[in-house]
Amino acid sequence: MFKQYPKYKFVLAAFDYLLLLAAWLAAVNVRFYDVPAMELLSRPLMRTQAALVIVYSFIWIIIFQHFSLYKINLFMSFGEQLVAIFKSLMFGLIGLVVITFVFKRLDFIESRIVLGLFVLFSLAGMMLFRTLIFRPLFALGSQAKLIRRKVLIVGRDRTAKMVAAQISLDNSHGFDVVGFVNDETPVGERIFEDLTNLGSLDDLNELVISRDIKEVIIAESDVTHQSLLDIIDKAQATSANVRLVSELYNIIPEKVLLEKYLGVPIVKMPQNYENALFSVYKRVFDVVVTVVGLIILAIPLAVIALLIKLSSKGPVFYNHTRIGKDCEPFEFYKFRTMYVGGDDTAHREFVNEFMQAEKGEGIKKITDDPRITPVGRFLRKTSLDELPQLFNVLRGEMSLVGPRPCLPYELEQYQDWHRRRLAVIPGCTGLWQVAGRSAVDFNDMVILDLFYIDNMSPLFDLRIIFRTLPVMLLAKGGH
Repeated sequence: MFKQYPKYKFVLAAFDYLLLLAAWLAAVNVRFYDVPAMELLSRPLMRTQAALVIVYSFIWIIIFQHFSLYKINLFMSFGEQLVAIFKSLMFGLIGLVVITFVFKRLDFIESRIVLGLFVLFSLAGMMLFRTLIFRPLFALGSQAKLIRRKVLIVGRDRTAKMVAAQISLDNSHGFDVVGFVNDETPVGERIFEDLTNLGSLDDLNELVISRDIKEVIIAESDVTHQSLLDIIDKAQATSANVRLVSELYNIIPEKVLLEKYLGVPIVKMPQNYENALFSVYKRVFDVVVTVVGLIILAIPLAVIALLIKLSSKGPVFYNHTRIGKDCEPFEFYKFRTMYVGGDDTAHREFVNEFMQAEKGEGIKKITDDPRITPVGRFLRKTSLDELPQLFNVLRGEMSLVGPRPCLPYELEQYQDWHRRRLAVIPGCTGLWQVAGRSAVDFNDMVILDLFYIDNMSPLFDLRIIFRTLPVMLLAKGGH
């Protein structure tokens, strides 16, 4: 699994780790400058704190990885890199503060001055090392062709040629385009400058192996969603890193996981390794957060239930069948927002139009539905009607984060590529809710779900949850 990562990333991570340890040591020495070294070493739990710092610094490296600090586009920049390092340090401090609440007498770690000095020293040390030492050495090694990563471009149109041109103009990043791959151009025919088509898509894996390709860039725009996903599948079946340049993925928000590759907006498409440890974490996280959430929300839930009961006749909750992972049906819970006895014909027609609409077509949303109660209108606008889904999470039918579960009559209209979103447990919130919500079309929604599935991680889930709260509070896009 680690073979896909270039060696320079491990070198940079190793120096980051050493700089973190040095920052801790410097922070403690400055804070306790007037205390003799032997007295410091004899303090209670000194070994425990030292071990915690050594272990927790590895966790910081994982956080750095999540914030893309080992990607070329970031460590070759200044401003973006500075912000990313600061964010990473702040995220790590949250966990450290929690540890100090649980375990007492950690006088070094729980000292606010030590923590402040640590952030200052680590931020300054990492930026100085990365900017003044590592970046010039990396650029020098790339120009001397000591650091080379062979790149294969899938495509032949203007997008593919633009990517090849961008890479050829900058030799400081260590990329070397060896050619193109596509099914339309004969093998050996020139596509850009002296670069030719090396084979068809069926030859992709063989070309990656025989030519020691490290990066595959899919630069196809004039294709259907299904064709593009088939290309992605073939690329992900190889050992190379897979990146995507396509107008079909323009819906991915830049602040989520979009990177720039020599100035070209790129979507990273990681090989989707089955991770049993992440599945266990996700389930434990769901249960713990849901139980805590239900305790905190007990009074608001009771108030909402009372308002529903007083404002209209009928039950407080509304349950109906939804489709979950692997097309398995389950009972889905919401607060009732409609008058009892309402007909769902209008919603079926809307769903049909929404799913069939081409990009750019305006579909009239059901914004003044007479079936919705006054209380229900507010609940829908703020998504508070969806809070009972927490019970679905406890039952294991849903997760806190994931693709939205679909309706049975939606599933009937799914194309093959749409069904890929059913490969994981559905969620109460997801990437499309925070990125576009009701402002995106159906194909864009599926693209966002598929992007989430390929990039699932604990920190990504947390980012989506944190971004869901302001969307709910400000009632952005809900209907």
